Amino acid sequence: MRVLLVYLQLLDNEPMGLMYVGTVLRKAGHLVKITGIDIQNLQEKVLKEVYYFKPDVVGLSITTPFATRAQTVARLIKNNFPRIIIIAGGPHPTILQEETLREGNIDVCIIGEGEVTVEDLLKALTWRRSLEEVKGIAFLKDGNLIVTEARDYIQDLDSLPFVDRELMPRKVIYGRAGYPLGNPCMLLMTVRGCPYQCSFCQPAVDKIFGKEVRRRSYRNVVEEIVALKIRYNIHGLWIDDDTFLFDKNWTEGFCDLMIGEKADVLWYANGRVNNVDKDILIKMRDAGCAGLVLTPETGSQRIRNEILNKKVSDEEILRAYQICHEIGLPVQANIMLASPSETDKDLESSIALIKNIQPHFMNLSYTTALPSTYLYERYVQEVYASKYYKNYEDYDIGVFKKIDTDISDMKLLETHDFFERRYGNRSFINRARHFFRYPYFRKILYKRWKTLIFSRHPKFRHLLFDIVAIIIGSFGYFKNIKLYETDFKTDTIKS
Repeated sequence: MRVLLVYLQLLDNEPMGLMYVGTVLRKAGHLVKITGIDIQNLQEKVLKEVYYFKPDVVGLSITTPFATRAQTVARLIKNNFPRIIIIAGGPHPTILQEETLREGNIDVCIIGEGEVTVEDLLKALTWRRSLEEVKGIAFLKDGNLIVTEARDYIQDLDSLPFVDRELMPRKVIYGRAGYPLGNPCMLLMTVRGCPYQCSFCQPAVDKIFGKEVRRRSYRNVVEEIVALKIRYNIHGLWIDDDTFLFDKNWTEGFCDLMIGEKADVLWYANGRVNNVDKDILIKMRDAGCAGLVLTPETGSQRIRNEILNKKVSDEEILRAYQICHEIGLPVQANIMLASPSETDKDLESSIALIKNIQPHFMNLSYTTALPSTYLYERYVQEVYASKYYKNYEDYDIGVFKKIDTDISDMKLLETHDFFERRYGNRSFINRARHFFRYPYFRKILYKRWKTLIFSRHPKFRHLLFDIVAIIIGSFGYFKNIKLYETDFKTDTIKS
């Protein structure tokens, strides 16, 4: 069958979920194409893609912030090509099956993991079998919601084929050079599921991936990295796991094998502060790790543990960041603003925390209560939904919103702006701080610049941007160097 998989954003990154499904389908003999959709010229783009590719099936990967766009795309296709079967997978259709189907544009929802289910569904469609025989799907029959028997989760993730990067356009394969990683840079995943119970993720994550954490063997992961190195000469890798550090033995084995294989790849990973181990982080650094994303979320221990259920102490946060600075490993801080019951004092605690831990980068978001999470059930489902969640777009973590907090809008926005200017990834002053203050960061940048110049597909514009950012940012950096060379205690923001 001809299958068009639609990513509801521009293809400037690799949609790993769709790519895994596309890889399995291509291996099974189906003709597969992945396309990205932007809000601009959406109708023209969708209709052209469908008209020229002539798919039998269109698959949409839907997260809640893009649910309205997904229905728009599905409606366009149904109205103009009514014979095409439209299926939807991802977090939103898994959790809100009936709501997704009742719009009348989508034929089948995939519940949970899609690789095996979509292949089975296409077999049923090809041989005209009853959809009720396909495990792990939902659909409407005579106006009634039918949810079939649950499908078992894939226990052996090593059994999945390596993602077929050729599903992506060349500009995506070779176009990314995410700072401060090398060029080209690709995404990779090693784990499904999460052992923790943070209120802004759970129990939704368990409904998608199950309660058991499953992980590829580190040998399988390194084998894929080596294959990418040989095929595409990659020099950058984003390991897109939320819980990279949770298994110490796995991480140690991975790093040992990366060193043994001399992979020579700069990579980034995510972790929790209470899983930080100095010896493991040293091995990660020696294995090519160029940065670690840690998630304190807030400087308020009350908000962090009572509201967000992180179960992480201030002492653990300070210790983790101290280790990263000591061993020369760039570290990012993820911070959430406007959490339920957050006060001005809590917000000041977040500002104080950042001044103490001095991350190299920050990622800022507004606390978002996604459907089927504990936060949603407690704060949004009945009380605040109409005020702050009027549209699905409001569920984007980057969209300003407040849940049960009296902090003024102005103070939240000013705090967000302060953090972005000081620690943002594209802040020129922050780029200068990296270069002039941290010798180990300079080594990473020299390695990055070498790959930008000498890789198969040079990225001189990225190199130029890096250098210009450092030069321009240096004026602000040296003008306020005392602030950057101390613990920032003299620094303030407007309230």
